Amino acid sequence: MTIFLPENEEIYRQNKQNSLKKILQDLAVEPEFIWIKEGSRRRVIFQIDAKNNLGFFKEKTKELIEIDEYPLAEKAINLLIKPLKIFLKKHQQNFINQVAITSYNNGLDIVFRTNHKADLNEELKFINFAKEHFLNCSFEVKQNLTPLFFSRKNQIFCGDLKLNLEGDIFLQATKSGLEHIINFLRKEILAQKNIKKVADIYAGFGVYSFALHDLCASFSCFEGSQSMVDVIKSNSKNLQLSQKIQAQCRDLYGDPLTPKELNEFDDVIINPPRNGAEPQIKNIAKSKIKSLQYISCNPQTFARDAKNLIDLNYKIINICALDQFYFTNHLEILASFTKNS
Repeated sequence: MTIFLPENEEIYRQNKQNSLKKILQDLAVEPEFIWIKEGSRRRVIFQIDAKNNLGFFKEKTKELIEIDEYPLAEKAINLLIKPLKIFLKKHQQNFINQVAITSYNNGLDIVFRTNHKADLNEELKFINFAKEHFLNCSFEVKQNLTPLFFSRKNQIFCGDLKLNLEGDIFLQATKSGLEHIINFLRKEILAQKNIKKVADIYAGFGVYSFALHDLCASFSCFEGSQSMVDVIKSNSKNLQLSQKIQAQCRDLYGDPLTPKELNEFDDVIINPPRNGAEPQIKNIAKSKIKSLQYISCNPQTFARDAKNLIDLNYKIINICALDQFYFTNHLEILASFTKNS
Protein backbone atom coordinates (compact mmCIF):
# COMPACT_ATOMS: atom_id res chain seq x y z
CA MET A 1 0.00 0.00 0.00
CA THR A 2 1.16 3.54 -0.72
CA ILE A 3 0.29 6.44 1.60
CA PHE A 4 -0.65 9.51 -0.43
CA LEU A 5 0.09 13.01 0.79
CA PRO A 6 -2.38 15.91 0.54
CA GLU A 7 -3.14 16.82 -3.09
CA ASN A 8 -3.64 20.49 -2.31
CA GLU A 9 -0.97 21.96 -0.10
CA GLU A 10 -2.72 25.31 0.10
CA ILE A 11 -5.94 23.78 1.47
CA TYR A 12 -3.97 21.65 3.94
CA ARG A 13 -2.16 24.70 5.30
CA GLN A 14 -5.30 26.83 5.42
CA ASN A 15 -7.14 24.15 7.42
CA LYS A 16 -4.33 24.03 9.97
CA GLN A 17 -4.20 27.81 10.24
CA ASN A 18 -7.96 28.06 10.72
CA SER A 19 -7.97 25.32 13.34
CA LEU A 20 -5.22 27.01 15.37
CA LYS A 21 -6.82 30.43 15.04
CA LYS A 22 -9.98 29.04 16.65
CA ILE A 23 -8.05 27.45 19.52
CA LEU A 24 -6.05 30.63 20.24
CA GLN A 25 -8.88 33.13 19.65
CA ASP A 26 -9.00 34.26 23.30
CA LEU A 27 -5.30 35.16 23.23
CA ALA A 28 -5.60 37.64 20.35
CA VAL A 29 -2.37 36.48 18.66
CA GLU A 30 -1.45 35.48 15.12
CA PRO A 31 1.40 32.95 15.08
CA GLU A 32 3.96 32.86 12.33
CA PHE A 33 3.81 29.40 10.69
CA ILE A 34 6.89 27.30 10.00
CA TRP A 35 6.14 24.45 7.59
CA ILE A 36 8.12 21.21 7.55
CA LYS A 37 7.03 18.84 4.80
CA GLU A 38 7.30 15.13 4.02
CA GLY A 39 10.52 13.16 4.26
CA SER A 40 11.33 14.70 7.63
CA ARG A 41 10.03 12.42 10.42
CA ARG A 42 13.00 11.10 12.38
CA ARG A 43 11.12 8.47 14.41
CA VAL A 44 8.46 6.04 13.27
CA ILE A 45 6.71 3.36 15.30
CA PHE A 46 5.37 0.68 12.97
CA GLN A 47 2.61 -1.64 14.17
CA ILE A 48 3.02 -5.38 13.56
CA ASP A 49 -0.07 -7.58 13.44
CA ALA A 50 -0.40 -11.23 14.50
CA LYS A 51 0.70 -12.38 11.01
CA ASN A 52 3.82 -10.20 11.01
CA ASN A 53 2.49 -7.62 8.56
CA LEU A 54 3.90 -4.11 8.99
CA GLY A 55 1.95 -0.88 8.85
CA PHE A 56 -0.37 1.31 10.91
CA PHE A 57 -3.69 0.61 12.57
CA LYS A 58 -6.75 2.43 11.33
CA GLU A 59 -7.79 5.07 13.86
CA LYS A 60 -9.40 3.51 16.96
CA THR A 61 -9.21 -0.02 15.51
CA LYS A 62 -6.86 -2.99 15.39
CA GLU A 63 -7.22 -3.23 11.61
CA LEU A 64 -3.75 -2.93 10.11
CA ILE A 65 -3.09 -0.95 6.93
CA GLU A 66 -0.01 -2.59 5.46
CA ILE A 67 2.55 -0.28 3.84
CA ASP A 68 5.56 -0.54 1.54
CA GLU A 69 6.73 3.05 2.00
CA TYR A 70 6.11 5.95 4.37
CA PRO A 71 6.74 9.30 2.64
CA LEU A 72 6.56 11.28 5.88
CA ALA A 73 9.72 9.61 7.21
CA GLU A 74 13.35 10.35 6.43
CA LYS A 75 14.79 8.54 3.44
CA ALA A 76 16.98 6.23 5.55
CA ILE A 77 13.92 4.95 7.42
CA ASN A 78 12.00 4.43 4.17
CA LEU A 79 14.84 2.39 2.69
CA LEU A 80 14.64 0.01 5.65
CA ILE A 81 10.93 -0.83 5.28
CA LYS A 82 11.17 -3.50 2.57
CA PRO A 83 14.05 -5.48 4.12
CA LEU A 84 12.33 -5.15 7.50
CA LYS A 85 9.11 -6.65 6.10
CA ILE A 86 11.06 -9.61 4.71
CA PHE A 87 12.84 -10.05 8.03
CA LEU A 88 9.60 -10.04 10.03
CA LYS A 89 8.21 -12.94 8.02
CA LYS A 90 11.08 -15.12 9.30
CA HIS A 91 9.84 -14.79 12.90
CA GLN A 92 7.14 -16.68 14.74
CA GLN A 93 3.78 -14.98 14.52
CA ASN A 94 2.38 -12.91 17.37
CA PHE A 95 5.86 -12.30 18.80
CA ILE A 96 6.80 -8.78 17.61
CA ASN A 97 4.06 -6.16 18.11
CA GLN A 98 5.89 -2.93 17.21
CA VAL A 99 9.11 -1.77 15.60
CA ALA A 100 10.44 1.69 16.53
CA ILE A 101 13.04 3.20 14.20
CA THR A 102 14.85 6.40 15.12
CA SER A 103 17.18 8.42 12.95
CA TYR A 104 19.92 9.93 15.08
CA ASN A 105 22.49 12.29 13.60
CA ASN A 106 24.99 9.44 13.34
CA GLY A 107 22.76 6.59 12.14
CA LEU A 108 19.62 4.55 12.70
CA ASP A 109 18.49 2.77 15.85
CA ILE A 110 15.85 0.01 15.89
CA VAL A 111 13.84 -1.33 18.82
CA PHE A 112 11.80 -4.52 18.44
CA ARG A 113 8.91 -4.47 20.91
CA THR A 114 7.85 -8.02 21.69
CA ASN A 115 5.10 -9.88 23.50
CA HIS A 116 7.57 -12.03 25.45
CA LYS A 117 11.29 -12.16 26.14
CA ALA A 118 13.40 -13.05 23.14
CA ASP A 119 15.31 -16.33 23.37
CA LEU A 120 18.92 -16.69 22.19
CA ASN A 121 17.95 -17.65 18.64
CA GLU A 122 15.62 -14.64 18.33
CA GLU A 123 18.29 -12.33 19.74
CA LEU A 124 20.78 -13.59 17.14
CA LYS A 125 18.28 -12.87 14.36
CA PHE A 126 17.88 -9.31 15.64
CA ILE A 127 21.64 -8.86 15.90
CA ASN A 128 22.34 -10.19 12.40
CA PHE A 129 19.69 -7.91 10.90
CA ALA A 130 21.22 -4.95 12.73
CA LYS A 131 24.71 -5.77 11.52
CA GLU A 132 23.54 -6.21 7.93
CA HIS A 133 21.85 -2.80 7.88
CA PHE A 134 24.27 -0.84 10.13
CA LEU A 135 21.74 -0.36 12.92
CA ASN A 136 21.95 -0.08 16.66
CA CYS A 137 19.49 -2.63 18.01
CA SER A 138 17.49 -3.44 21.17
CA PHE A 139 14.37 -5.35 22.05
CA GLU A 140 11.76 -4.26 24.57
CA VAL A 141 9.19 -6.31 26.45
CA LYS A 142 6.80 -4.76 28.99
CA GLN A 143 8.76 -1.48 28.84
CA ASN A 144 12.03 -3.22 29.79
CA LEU A 145 14.67 -2.36 27.19
CA THR A 146 17.49 -4.82 26.44
CA PRO A 147 20.35 -3.52 24.24
CA LEU A 148 21.57 -6.19 21.81
CA PHE A 149 23.98 -4.63 19.31
CA PHE A 150 25.58 -1.18 19.28
CA SER A 151 28.39 -0.40 16.88
CA ARG A 152 28.31 3.25 18.05
CA LYS A 153 26.57 5.46 20.58
CA ASN A 154 23.32 7.07 19.47
CA GLN A 155 23.99 10.78 19.16
CA ILE A 156 22.30 14.04 18.27
CA PHE A 157 24.38 17.10 17.49
CA CYS A 158 23.78 20.47 19.16
CA GLY A 159 26.12 22.97 17.60
CA ASP A 160 29.58 21.89 18.70
CA LEU A 161 28.23 19.29 21.15
CA LYS A 162 27.45 15.60 20.58
CA LEU A 163 24.92 14.18 23.05
CA ASN A 164 24.91 10.44 23.76
CA LEU A 165 21.38 9.04 24.06
CA GLU A 166 19.58 5.81 24.84
CA GLY A 167 17.86 3.79 22.10
CA ASP A 168 14.27 4.58 23.11
CA ILE A 169 14.18 8.20 24.23
CA PHE A 170 11.81 11.08 23.41
CA LEU A 171 13.02 13.32 20.58
CA GLN A 172 11.43 16.15 18.66
CA ALA A 173 9.68 14.70 15.61
CA THR A 174 12.09 16.15 13.02
CA LYS A 175 15.70 17.29 12.97
CA SER A 176 14.80 20.58 11.31
CA GLY A 177 12.01 21.08 13.85
CA LEU A 178 14.50 20.83 16.69
CA GLU A 179 16.75 23.34 14.92
CA HIS A 180 13.84 25.79 14.59
CA ILE A 181 13.02 25.46 18.30
CA ILE A 182 16.63 26.02 19.34
CA ASN A 183 16.94 29.05 17.06
CA PHE A 184 13.71 30.48 18.50
CA LEU A 185 14.93 30.01 22.08
CA ARG A 186 18.34 31.48 21.29
CA LYS A 187 16.81 34.57 19.71
CA GLU A 188 14.35 35.13 22.56
CA ILE A 189 16.91 34.71 25.35
CA LEU A 190 19.38 37.02 23.64
CA ALA A 191 16.64 39.62 23.22
CA GLN A 192 15.88 39.65 26.96
CA LYS A 193 19.52 40.46 27.85
CA ASN A 194 21.22 39.77 31.20
CA ILE A 195 19.80 36.23 31.42
CA LYS A 196 22.28 34.37 33.61
CA LYS A 197 20.38 31.56 35.33
CA VAL A 198 17.80 29.47 33.45
CA ALA A 199 15.34 26.88 34.77
CA ASP A 200 14.74 24.21 32.11
CA ILE A 201 11.44 22.63 33.22
CA TYR A 202 10.25 19.32 31.78
CA ALA A 203 13.77 19.23 30.40
CA GLY A 204 13.74 15.73 28.90
CA PHE A 205 17.38 14.86 28.19
CA GLY A 206 18.34 18.54 28.44
CA VAL A 207 18.69 19.27 24.74
CA TYR A 208 17.78 22.97 25.10
CA SER A 209 20.19 23.55 27.95
CA PHE A 210 23.01 21.91 26.01
CA ALA A 211 22.15 23.77 22.82
CA LEU A 212 22.13 27.14 24.63
CA HIS A 213 24.98 26.47 27.04
CA ASP A 214 27.09 29.30 25.62
CA LEU A 215 24.44 31.99 26.33
CA CYS A 216 24.06 31.81 30.11
CA ALA A 217 26.01 31.10 33.28
CA SER A 218 23.91 28.13 34.41
CA PHE A 219 21.02 25.85 33.48
CA SER A 220 19.06 23.85 36.06
CA CYS A 221 17.15 21.00 34.44
CA PHE A 222 14.04 19.64 36.15
CA GLU A 223 12.56 16.41 34.82
CA GLY A 224 10.17 13.74 36.10
CA SER A 225 12.05 10.77 34.62
CA GLN A 226 15.12 9.59 36.52
CA SER A 227 16.52 7.93 33.38
CA MET A 228 16.38 11.28 31.57
CA VAL A 229 18.09 12.99 34.49
CA ASP A 230 20.83 10.34 34.36
CA VAL A 231 21.35 11.08 30.63
CA ILE A 232 21.71 14.81 31.38
CA LYS A 233 24.21 14.18 34.14
CA SER A 234 26.21 11.76 32.02
CA ASN A 235 26.44 14.16 29.07
CA SER A 236 27.24 17.10 31.36
CA LYS A 237 30.12 15.14 32.82
CA ASN A 238 31.40 13.87 29.46
CA LEU A 239 31.26 17.38 27.96
CA GLN A 240 32.82 19.00 31.03
CA LEU A 241 29.69 21.08 31.65
CA SER A 242 28.76 19.73 35.09
CA GLN A 243 29.28 23.13 36.69
CA LYS A 244 26.99 24.81 34.16
CA ILE A 245 24.26 22.21 33.48
CA GLN A 246 22.75 20.37 36.42
CA ALA A 247 19.72 18.10 36.67
CA GLN A 248 17.17 17.09 39.29
CA CYS A 249 14.39 14.50 39.18
CA ARG A 250 11.07 15.99 40.25
CA ASP A 251 7.34 15.37 39.84
CA LEU A 252 6.55 18.70 38.19
CA TYR A 253 2.79 18.23 38.17
CA GLY A 254 2.38 17.01 41.73
CA ASP A 255 5.31 18.99 43.16
CA PRO A 256 5.98 22.00 40.89
CA LEU A 257 8.77 24.44 41.62
CA THR A 258 7.56 27.00 44.14
CA PRO A 259 7.59 30.77 43.52
CA LYS A 260 10.44 31.04 46.04
CA GLU A 261 12.52 28.45 44.15
CA LEU A 262 11.74 30.11 40.83
CA ASN A 263 12.88 33.50 42.12
CA GLU A 264 16.47 32.24 41.89
CA PHE A 265 16.24 32.25 38.08
CA ASP A 266 16.17 34.94 35.40
CA ASP A 267 14.34 32.89 32.78
CA VAL A 268 12.29 29.70 32.36
CA ILE A 269 12.15 27.30 29.43
CA ILE A 270 9.21 24.92 29.77
CA ASN A 271 8.30 22.01 27.47
CA PRO A 272 5.46 20.09 29.16
CA PRO A 273 3.65 16.95 27.97
CA ARG A 274 0.32 17.10 26.17
CA ASN A 275 -1.66 17.81 29.36
CA GLY A 276 0.25 21.05 29.83
CA ALA A 277 1.71 22.45 33.03
CA GLU A 278 -1.10 24.22 34.86
CA PRO A 279 0.25 23.84 38.45
CA GLN A 280 3.74 24.93 37.39
CA ILE A 281 2.47 27.82 35.28
CA LYS A 282 0.48 29.21 38.21
CA ASN A 283 3.63 29.18 40.37
CA ILE A 284 5.66 30.84 37.63
CA ALA A 285 3.05 33.60 37.43
CA LYS A 286 3.34 34.16 41.19
CA SER A 287 7.14 34.37 41.02
CA LYS A 288 9.50 37.18 40.00
CA ILE A 289 10.33 35.47 36.69
CA LYS A 290 10.16 38.12 33.99
CA SER A 291 10.72 36.02 30.87
CA LEU A 292 9.47 32.60 29.84
CA GLN A 293 9.70 30.45 26.70
CA TYR A 294 6.96 27.85 26.33
CA ILE A 295 7.23 24.90 23.91
CA SER A 296 3.97 22.99 23.52
CA CYS A 297 2.87 19.94 21.52
CA ASN A 298 -0.79 20.65 22.34
CA PRO A 299 -2.26 24.03 21.30
CA GLN A 300 -5.33 23.53 23.51
CA THR A 301 -3.44 23.11 26.78
CA PHE A 302 -1.06 25.85 25.67
CA ALA A 303 -4.04 28.21 25.24
CA ARG A 304 -5.21 27.40 28.77
CA ASP A 305 -1.76 27.91 30.31
CA ALA A 306 -1.14 31.07 28.30
CA LYS A 307 -4.45 32.52 29.47
CA ASN A 308 -3.38 31.89 33.09
CA LEU A 309 -0.13 33.75 32.47
CA ILE A 310 -1.85 36.66 30.72
CA ASP A 311 -4.41 36.97 33.51
CA LEU A 312 -1.49 37.28 35.94
CA ASN A 313 0.31 40.12 34.15
CA TYR A 314 2.31 38.39 31.39
CA LYS A 315 2.10 39.10 27.69
CA ILE A 316 3.09 37.14 24.59
CA ILE A 317 5.85 38.92 22.69
CA ASN A 318 6.52 36.27 20.05
CA ILE A 319 4.68 33.13 18.92
CA CYS A 320 5.24 30.56 16.18
CA ALA A 321 3.40 27.45 15.01
CA LEU A 322 5.74 24.68 13.89
CA ASP A 323 4.17 22.08 11.62
CA GLN A 324 6.59 19.22 12.14
CA PHE A 325 3.72 16.72 12.28
CA TYR A 326 2.92 16.88 8.58
CA PHE A 327 -0.34 15.26 7.46
CA THR A 328 -1.70 15.14 11.04
CA ASN A 329 -3.80 17.43 13.23
CA HIS A 330 -0.85 18.18 15.51
CA LEU A 331 1.18 21.37 15.80
CA GLU A 332 4.08 22.52 17.97
CA ILE A 333 3.67 25.98 19.54
CA LEU A 334 6.68 28.15 20.41
CA ALA A 335 5.89 31.21 22.52
CA SER A 336 7.85 33.80 24.42
CA PHE A 337 6.31 35.67 27.36
CA THR A 338 7.46 38.66 29.35
CA LYS A 339 6.05 40.06 32.57
CA ASN A 340 4.62 43.57 32.49
CA SER A 341 6.55 46.02 34.65
